[in-house]
Amino acid sequence: MMNKSIKRAAVLCMAALTLFTSTPYTNVAKAANVTPLHTAVTSTGKADSQKITYKLTLDKTTVSDGRVAVEYDPNVLVLKSDSEGIKFSDVDVNKNYENDEAKGIAYAFVNDAPKTAAGTLMTVQFTVKAGLKTQDTTIKTKVLGLNNEATDVVAAQDLEDVVSVGRPALSTPKITGISQTILGVYVKWTKDANADGYVVYKSTSKNGKYTKFATISGLNSLYDIAVANNKTYYYKVVSYQGSGANRVYSEESAPVSIKVKKFFGLFS
Repeated sequence: MMNKSIKRAAVLCMAALTLFTSTPYTNVAKAANVTPLHTAVTSTGKADSQKITYKLTLDKTTVSDGRVAVEYDPNVLVLKSDSEGIKFSDVDVNKNYENDEAKGIAYAFVNDAPKTAAGTLMTVQFTVKAGLKTQDTTIKTKVLGLNNEATDVVAAQDLEDVVSVGRPALSTPKITGISQTILGVYVKWTKDANADGYVVYKSTSKNGKYTKFATISGLNSLYDIAVANNKTYYYKVVSYQGSGANRVYSEESAPVSIKVKKFFGLFS
């Protein structure tokens, strides 16, 4: 049997070694669990404010040592924090783990003697990179081994969790109503639950130059009082998500027109 101090060094060193080496895996779990290990991924917030929480938990089991690496796509997720739950005699955490194009965090532990434990092995939190379009991304748990002395509790294999991130696609707005009122021209368009707001464009010619007339947040209608009698106005609407350089826009709505007529002495 391997001397305990040698085994301790070998297990803990593995977390560092996986930064430079790739261990072959042939068994990919169909679900994100392989008893007694389980993963869970939850998402809160949306779009650029979305946060992803990953947890690796252990059913009541007797273990002496283990090694895992949690891989993610650095073009999609940003590692924000990690914490380890069950206490072991020695642990090693490598936040600079890399494997091909994936980045990750490697975790290794050794206990002085076999330990019966249950609960959370580790929790990792991510944010989502700003400006991403909606997509699925995979968080992969590479189990390099979970042991009870010389007995495999879980052999080397991969677990995969898929989570949806990014901004849902915007639909093209449609102007559903346009009319003249005592307050001016009233324009209404379809509401998109995925939009943060809308930009309304205006022109005096259907195929002419449209200028930005208003930016609206929280509403899907407006009154235009900047109109004159006996003139025809054309309107288009686009929806948007985000702000600044990360703002994205939908396609333009089809233009809708109205001819303004004198109304109780107004718009003359």
